[in-house]
Amino acid sequence: MTTKHILYYFFFLLVSIETIAQTNSLSNSPYSLYGLGQINEINTGKINGLGKSGIAIPSTTFINNSNPASFASIPLKSFFYDFGFKAETNILTENGRKSSNIIANFSNIAIAFPLSEKSGVGITLIPYTSVGYTLNDIESNIEGSTYSFNSDIEGTGGINNLKLNYGYAINNKLRLGITGTVLFGQITQTQTNYIPITSNNTVSTSIISLYDENYYSGVRLGSGLQYDVLNNMSLGAIVNLPTSLSGDKERVASSSTETLENSISSNNLDIDDFKLPLEFGFGFQSKFKKFFSFNLDYKKSLWDNTNQSDQLGTYVNQDFLGLGLQYSAKKQASKFFKNLEYRAGFNYDNGNLEVNKQRVKNYAINLGIGMPLNSYSNSMINIGYSYGNKGQINNGLIKENYHLLSINLSFEGKWFQKRKID
Repeated sequence: MTTKHILYYFFFLLVSIETIAQTNSLSNSPYSLYGLGQINEINTGKINGLGKSGIAIPSTTFINNSNPASFASIPLKSFFYDFGFKAETNILTENGRKSSNIIANFSNIAIAFPLSEKSGVGITLIPYTSVGYTLNDIESNIEGSTYSFNSDIEGTGGINNLKLNYGYAINNKLRLGITGTVLFGQITQTQTNYIPITSNNTVSTSIISLYDENYYSGVRLGSGLQYDVLNNMSLGAIVNLPTSLSGDKERVASSSTETLENSISSNNLDIDDFKLPLEFGFGFQSKFKKFFSFNLDYKKSLWDNTNQSDQLGTYVNQDFLGLGLQYSAKKQASKFFKNLEYRAGFNYDNGNLEVNKQRVKNYAINLGIGMPLNSYSNSMINIGYSYGNKGQINNGLIKENYHLLSINLSFEGKWFQKRKID
């Protein structure tokens, strides 16, 4: 690995920032209507097959974006990079009706490398939230009358998470880390209202369209630690400080009727900052029976302290629990199937939003497999599958079942090594 290669990967990362920033199809969930959208569940490397748990896992063989302290464990001559893709099918159930859709898109890019024997750094670009919903024929009452009108609403976009992680090893057991995050993105919403107009016993329809572009940006700081209690047992902890994302709105309004030409107006509007809460979490990893490892994570987000609400619900404190189990045998040359890694996991969170006094809960069962590309490096194709459920069929909520497939191309390059000539 040379300086030229490093510059190449940084350039590729910058191009990918623009790619992810412009994407508008990372979600097709009706629950992405709330707030800044649906919080991203996809991570780097092996984490997707381990119940999204990784706070105590070091970055010795792959990029672990769950804890900045893990970057202190990157091998001295290794250069890691990770490219992610996702495909998701959603099955929605409401009032006895079912509908389904599918999306597929690029999901993340990350690079990481050591700075010294005791420190390492990494840059990760990954969605923080995703928005993608379509609501048709929503009926609303016209104020001051007995009439109603119908609306179609469509939303796309999301917030991107560009994260810089740095880890430093105090000694052979204790690793500390800090992280700085730049959050930015655009959420668009198009609302088309069909309003009936009665004149001289003739009914016509007035169409009023509102197109909003909401821009958000801000920074966030966090930290983490990992401690190896024993050779086969590690603990981890993380904290992300509260912050506010400043917002700007551009609105374009147009109206038309069957007898009048279109009228269009545009203006800039002030919108409230969106507050992100204090978050903290703890992780545990244990290795046993030589080839097995078990991970357990707990995280809490103090949304109550943000004192904010959505038009459709109220933000409440959120708890997350994830656990994972992995089997990984010692690599053997020319033994492809014996070199495979097998993973299983489960994750649950009780939701950060309460709608009609009901939480939008989420749980998922995860399966994963890692396919090494060779026996002399940590390069691997990591495939994860999740089956999950959100919401429920009561109190106006929608039940969402989903199948999520993730593919992470996790590569390891070696740098500053002299070439051998036979």
